[in-house]
Amino acid sequence: MLPWDLEDWLTDEGDRVVELMANDSSDSLSDVDRLIYEVWVLDTEQRNGGVAQYFANRGLAHWERLCALAKPSIPAFAEFAARVNGIIAGASSPYDAVSDSDVDLDDCYDDASTAIVGRVRELVSSGG
Repeated sequence: MLPWDLEDWLTDEGDRVVELMANDSSDSLSDVDRLIYEVWVLDTEQRNGGVAQYFANRGLAHWERLCALAKPSIPAFAEFAARVNGIIAGASSPYDAVSDSDVDLDDCYDDASTAIVGRVRELVSSGG
């Protein structure tokens, strides 16, 4: 679970990006804003119903966008993604693969979430 300061920060930043998207095209978002949005979506879905719910609601294309944005700059995410990708690789349904896995990806995300969101905050603070 995220410490309250990071959870509040991610919620506020996620809201800010959603507002930008509502007022403009998501094509005009910066890469950092896209990263914030994708991490916020993963975190929100995971907290509400787990990693399996993320895949049920968002699907593989969303996951691939998140990986493309996060893996190069967030080592903790790259490690988490490797675990997820090991489970969903070749699966016809990522949701079913995660749900049926013996690996508890929710625990894996909980273990990595502070480092992931903390790094996103660092990227925002440093200007990307």
